[in-house]
Amino acid sequence: MNLTACRLRPVLFGLLLCLAQGAHADIYLCRDANGTLVSSDRMTNDCLTYGGKVIGPDGTVRRRILTIKEQAAQAQAQEAAQNLARQQRDRQREDRALLLRYPNEAALEASRINDLNRPQAMIQDARKQLERLGRQLKQLHIDAQFYPQGPLPLELRTKLDENKVLTQQENDLIVGQNAEITRINREYEALRVRLKQLWARTTTGQ
Repeated sequence: MNLTACRLRPVLFGLLLCLAQGAHADIYLCRDANGTLVSSDRMTNDCLTYGGKVIGPDGTVRRRILTIKEQAAQAQAQEAAQNLARQQRDRQREDRALLLRYPNEAALEASRINDLNRPQAMIQDARKQLERLGRQLKQLHIDAQFYPQGPLPLELRTKLDENKVLTQQENDLIVGQNAEITRINREYEALRVRLKQLWARTTTGQ
């Protein structure tokens, strides 16, 4: 009798150990395709498909089990939050760079005037060219008066055609550079609005 008890003692100890370990294991409580709650000691396909929760040994909910769709939505939301945070950091870096480049209104205005110099100079040169072409055209018309009845000589016709083409090019250049001036002024106006807010924050922070 004593011998039998000695032999059974390790077996009983092993069973008690397994029961003790099982008592401290988490329980996976999930629904199946029929909507029935099913408990398991491990993650199942139903958990990933229909969701569920992990119950601790003390009966509390340790965490929710998200479905694959919910996991994708959560990952998308996290990515959106990370992108927003990155954009905010980039914006802050841009703001600091702007304040270094344009510490005040005078610096901004000086930069605007400097950027306008090139298109304004090109317009001025184009107008000088138009004046020269206008004088040339006037002389060509005088030369053409010597041929009231017949066709104009080839050389004279060629010069008239060239004058017309060059005049159109200079006029197009002026239109294009005026558009560039408008663009520059518009960009600086938008920049001024943004910088006024930054200047105000800097003043308040001081």
